[in-house]
Amino acid sequence: MPSNLQIQQEASPSGGPGSVLFKYMKKFQERTGRNLIIYYSGFLFTNANVSIQEQDMEGFMEAVYKMDKKKGLDIIIHTPGGSVAATEGIGNYLRSVFANNIECYIPHMAMSCGTLLAMACQKIYMGKHSCLGPIDPAIGSYRTDAVSEEFETAKKDIEKNPNLALLWQPIISKYPITFLGECKKATELAEIVSAKWLSEGMLKNVRSKEKVLGQVKNLFATHDTTKSHDRHISAHEAKKSGLNVELIENDADLQDAVLSVHHAANLFIKREKFSRIITNTGGIGLFVKAETKD
Repeated sequence: MPSNLQIQQEASPSGGPGSVLFKYMKKFQERTGRNLIIYYSGFLFTNANVSIQEQDMEGFMEAVYKMDKKKGLDIIIHTPGGSVAATEGIGNYLRSVFANNIECYIPHMAMSCGTLLAMACQKIYMGKHSCLGPIDPAIGSYRTDAVSEEFETAKKDIEKNPNLALLWQPIISKYPITFLGECKKATELAEIVSAKWLSEGMLKNVRSKEKVLGQVKNLFATHDTTKSHDRHISAHEAKKSGLNVELIENDADLQDAVLSVHHAANLFIKREKFSRIITNTGGIGLFVKAETKD
């Protein structure tokens, strides 16, 4: 496997990082014999337009067009997350088009709704260094279940001692009207979508399905367990919860193929100043510049 530095050196004289990326994507696809799409965010390099959003559906539609759907789909994901509604739409679309025959690869990070999208797949490949994250949504800078927890704490404190209302008033007033309801619904939607996808896909033939769903919810969607929205959940923890997770280190050739695409994709995004890219091996998809308003 070429190192990150070697890929950078390879990109310099060969016509740019784009050619190197598609070279390694094609090698990956030749190895698996399946369709391949990469969904990459530039969140490590910029803060602009890096999250999963409605526009991304257009990229997936472009990338999927003319694919042989019977071959199934591999998707390599690197994202901080984004909109639950947009992720639900993308996941439902891909599951429908490929008859649930989808596997995903997490070379580094698939956080929040990136984890949710991974739950739409039959299998998740991760490295020992890779991580998933809690699927409870964030609205702006607020984690939805943390907001709900804060309101419940305030309610209990005030019921015990009404004088504490003076203490809680400036804290609670920072939230807009109806915000608590929005947070509760967003949290519920993420839990509903994940349970549906897992029940119909990855966990369909698991005997103790309800038990496993409870373990997954506890690990990925329970604030008392996750503690922080940006908590890194390892492959070992994800597999222990009941998800179908396989280590890329178990197959040296696979590890080489995945990480080569990963290094090349990050280089491409960084040099070309993209915020998000969705592409197949033919370079068809969506390429959003960091400064683009969408």
